[in-house]
Parts: sequence; C-alpha cells; structure tokens
Amino acid sequence: MSDERFLVTGSGGCIGAWTVAQLVKEGTAVATMDVSSADARLRLLLDEGELAKVESHVEDIRDSQAVSDLVRDGGFTHIVHLAGLQVPFCAADPELGSQVNVTGTINVLEAVRHSDGQVRGLVYASSVAVFGSADMYEGGIAFDDSPLYPATLYGTYKQANEGAAKVYDQDWGVGSVGLRPCIVYGPGRDQGLTSDVTKAMLAAASGKPGHIGYGGSSTFQHAEDMAATFVASARLESDHARIHNVGGPTVEVSAIASMIEAEAGVNVSVADDPLPLPNGVDGSALDSLIGDTVSNRPIDEGIAEGIEHFRRLLDQGLLKLPE
Repeated sequence: MSDERFLVTGSGGCIGAWTVAQLVKEGTAVATMDVSSADARLRLLLDEGELAKVESHVEDIRDSQAVSDLVRDGGFTHIVHLAGLQVPFCAADPELGSQVNVTGTINVLEAVRHSDGQVRGLVYASSVAVFGSADMYEGGIAFDDSPLYPATLYGTYKQANEGAAKVYDQDWGVGSVGLRPCIVYGPGRDQGLTSDVTKAMLAAASGKPGHIGYGGSSTFQHAEDMAATFVASARLESDHARIHNVGGPTVEVSAIASMIEAEAGVNVSVADDPLPLPNGVDGSALDSLIGDTVSNRPIDEGIAEGIEHFRRLLDQGLLKLPE
C-alpha cells in the first residue's frame, strides 16, 4: 500500500476527521479538502505531530475546476468523498444543499473520470435517509435493494448521487462504492438531525442530564468504525458502481439512553416519535466484501468509550460543553 495517496473531502466533518486520523495513524499519505480551514474535530483525534503529517487544501467542492485540478495534480489513488450539508442545512437552503451535495458529487465523479485511471478507488457517502419510514419495509428493516422513499431534501440529494454514480459506471466505466451510514455517534458528531445521542454522551461526560429528541430503534455506528468502513471500501477499488447499507448494532433509542445513564449516573430523557427512517438496516453484503477489516463494536462499549473520550477532552480543555 506504499503507493497509496488518499484525498478526503469534507475532512472537517465528523467522519472525515476520523478517516484522516485512521490514515495518519497507519502511515498512509493523506490530504484533506474542505471549504474551511477549521480543524477543531481533527484536533480531538490527532496531536500536533500527527496534524503536521496532513496535507491540507481549502477548496469549494462546488468548484469543478478546483476539484479536477486537485485530484490530477495531487496524484491521488483513492478518494473518500464526504463533503456535504446535513439535513437541517439542506432544509434551510435547498439551493445550496443541492449545489454542495449533488453538484459536488458530480464534480468528484468527473475528476475521477478524467484521471486516466490514476484514481483506483472511490467511495462516497450516501445515507440511510434515502429510505422511507419503518412502516414501508417488512419488519421495518431496509436491505441494499429496498425501495427508496426519502422524506427529506437531504435524502433526495443522496438518492440522486446514487443514480449519478450508476450512470458514470454505465456510460464511462467509473467505479465507485456508495455507503449508507445510519446513526453515527462519537466525538466529533456535534451537528445534524441524529446527533442527539452524541450530545447526550457529551453532557453525561460533564455530569449533566441529556435529551434525545427522537425515539424508536435504529442501527448505530461509532464514528471510528464508520471511518474504517469508508477506507476499506475505497480499497476495494471497485470497477463498477456499488451501493451498500452499513450495518451495526440495531437497538432502541431508549436503551441507548439507559446505557448513558448507567455509565455516567445522569438522567437522559427520550422523545416518543421515531425518525422517518427504517428501524434498522441489513449490511451483510458490505460485510462480506470488507470482512474483518472493520470492527463492529457492541453499542454499550461504544457508548462507554465515547463518554470516556469526552471526559479526557474536557479535562484537557480541548472541548467545551455547548451553552
């Protein structure tokens, strides 16, 4: 793997920061691309020496020429495309959401298309939000090939990206892997529709009560495991367009609250209404491809590790509890 050079778009986000951290720690050359130079989430995971190993680029994913130039001139062999706006931001500004989430993904596909085979592996973030509510699926579980009924603009944009990737494969032979994360939790997960679990963990780490604004059940993935899944999927170097759910523990949100309470001795309240998503997803097809390269940690271990990580960050002054 000595010739690998990874580019991570959206590196300032939660999964992006964890992805960069993994690559740095394993000694793989990695460059970041983000619209902002802010590195607050990266600093939750890397020390100054490790940060110095990261090649950083401040570019706008909407700028097709900038994306193309960076991919070509950087000699990147693998791209982890995570740049995007989350559910609330797409709802607040639909035009911007489309430009970033859809046009931005087209720009990455175009850069790979014109890289003359330089980019061997491309993975991009789709989302469980491409699916509808649990009552639309037998047993409330969505499979890779289950019908798509997105209930948000964000989910609609992600569905468009999945379709675009298939056309780039069909018309130009561009291979890719689209991944559908579910509820990602852990340090760095501080915004977005499903971030309440992590916010409750942070509150608990400081000895304060928390609240999770949705109920029901879902599939949960620790951010570190999710990053490892993206890296492993890029390394598949798929020669066609794949789209896969990402599996993990499927549990009730109320059970998550109880785990946080047991770990930190604080109260965590939970709303009644579930999110307009499946109760869980089947990720077995992806598991069969990447095998043991990614751990699937039990949810109680992930919660405990996350709270302890937050305690260390709070003690070190690297993180503050939001007002």
